[in-house]
Amino acid sequence: MLAPDFFELFIMGSILVFGGYAFLWAVPAVLILAILALNDIKRIEFIDQQLAKDVKKLHSKLDYQLSYKIVNRFTLYCVSYPLIRYRQTTNSWKFRFFMWYNFLGFWSLILAIIFSYLSELLNITF
Repeated sequence: MLAPDFFELFIMGSILVFGGYAFLWAVPAVLILAILALNDIKRIEFIDQQLAKDVKKLHSKLDYQLSYKIVNRFTLYCVSYPLIRYRQTTNSWKFRFFMWYNFLGFWSLILAIIFSYLSELLNITF
């Protein structure tokens, strides 16, 4: 009887922690994505220079400036940041904090959704 109770508490606690952080992260994230997509192109070009594999190939087509491509690219950078951070050339703590903040936000959203579906499948309720 101890194992199911612990398992249920683990899933519910995970939903609360990841969902809470995702909820608190969501408002600034919407603003960040809107500023990146709709504002000056220099912001995403800086992020591209820091994290893109081949910047010249990426910027060879003009569609890299479209807002949906900017948001998609930034989301992919954030989700995979720990794996691609070796590419960055800046030592700015603000840039590193910004990327880690968004990495944790995107992954907390993903994990909150996964744990919510898991609790739904296992019929675990509050």
